Parts: sequence; structure tokens; C-alpha cells
Amino acid sequence: MQRRGWWLATAVSLFLAGAATAQQNPGTIAGLEFQRPKSGMVSQYEAGRKQKAAWHKQQNDPRPLYVWETLTGENTGTYIVGRLGEHWADMDKPPVPEEADRGEFQKALGNSVESIVAHYYEYMPKVSNPGEDSKTPTKYSEIVTFHVRYGKNADFNSAIAQVHEGTVKTKWPFHYLWYSQAFGGTTGTYVLVIPHNNFADFEEKPDVKPFRDMLKEAFGQAEADSIVNRIDESVQKETSEIVQFHPELSYIPGR
Repeated sequence: MQRRGWWLATAVSLFLAGAATAQQNPGTIAGLEFQRPKSGMVSQYEAGRKQKAAWHKQQNDPRPLYVWETLTGENTGTYIVGRLGEHWADMDKPPVPEEADRGEFQKALGNSVESIVAHYYEYMPKVSNPGEDSKTPTKYSEIVTFHVRYGKNADFNSAIAQVHEGTVKTKWPFHYLWYSQAFGGTTGTYVLVIPHNNFADFEEKPDVKPFRDMLKEAFGQAEADSIVNRIDESVQKETSEIVQFHPELSYIPGR
């Protein structure tokens, strides 16, 4: 996707669509591990993930453990594993002891994993529109990562807040979630998650007002141009990926 792709074209809709609302009293923290299987050991890795999910069920773990696979980009083949909607304090007293969890991971998956990189993200509910029917992740998600220039975070945040205001004001029919990276990488990193039920949903929607036209309707031409310019001037780099949710590798309580 080119840097203006999502913002300036007809819009579409740690990976994660709606799962931030899955708990009764959700937090805003997404703790994700990016796990790359060893070459030639994808089958063993996936078997290990199923074994790990079964173990969590045996432990009556109340927390879901979601698994996505990266389908495009430099991280193709990397699996994203983690929990969403947590509070920081939840990590101090996990219902399943960390030592037991790590031991089971080593037993089920240790031999098949090449590398693990951990990140923490913070969900931004005030600028997100997950939708009411978003209790579990959709089959695919578009992940757009924005790297904001140093000193430009305020400009970027005010711009996406206005974009969200515009989508609400015009009843723009798209769902999206925003996350900011809290720990584990470059500061000033923001992630836009756009849910898709299938690949056909990636098609442009000719019956829906384009992004720029939506902003113009909400704020007028001059302010719409100002919002887009602030985004352009604050973003240093943008990347996009597609991830696929794997319910058969995930652990979902009660399933």
C-alpha cells in the first residue's frame, strides 16, 4: 500500500478486530509475541500450538490466547500470538502461573521456533470503531503501521481524532481499530487494524463515499485538506500487511 493508500483512496475496512471488547471489563493492553517457526517446521509448530491450546483448556484458563499468521510483507510466515484487552495489573497475577506456561511452551513448541519478538500495544478506543458484532477476530485483518516523526505525535493524534469524528458524523460504514506501541520497538509507532471477513472485502466499494469526500462532507474542503496534510507531514514511513486469524490454533474459553 502506498503511503496515501488508506487515507486518500476509497477506504476499506498484534490482527485483532474487535477482540479488545471481548471481556466484560476489558483493559487496553495487547501483549503480542511475533513467533517465526524454523524452516521446514511449520507443521510441527502448528501441531504444538494446538497442543498448547488444549493445555490452556485443561487449566481452565479464563483468558483467550489468539493466533494469527502473517500472509504478506517482510514478516510473511511469522505467527502473532497473544492476548488482548488486558490491564497491566492482570500480568502481575496471571490465572495460569508463568512458570507452568513457559514450561508447556518449551515442551510443545520450543524445538520448532526460530525466534520470538515481544511487543505491547495500547488500544485507543476513543478513535476506534470496532463495531458491535466484533467479539472475535475476523478471518483476515489489514495491518497498517505508521511510524511518526519525532515531535509530531500530537499532530498525528489530533488528525486521526478528527478523522474518527468525521466517520461518526457522516456515519461512514467502516470498522477500524487503532493501537499505539507501548513497549518493544520504535517510539511513535501506531497500528491501524482494519477487519475483513474475506478477500472479496478488500475490494474498493463504489457505493461508499471516498475518504476525502467523507472528510469534506464532515468539515468542509479547507479543513479536510488540513487533516490530510497533517497526516502526511507527521508520518515518516508506512507499511501494510495482511494477517489471517487461526481459530484452530487459538485458545478461546468455552469453545
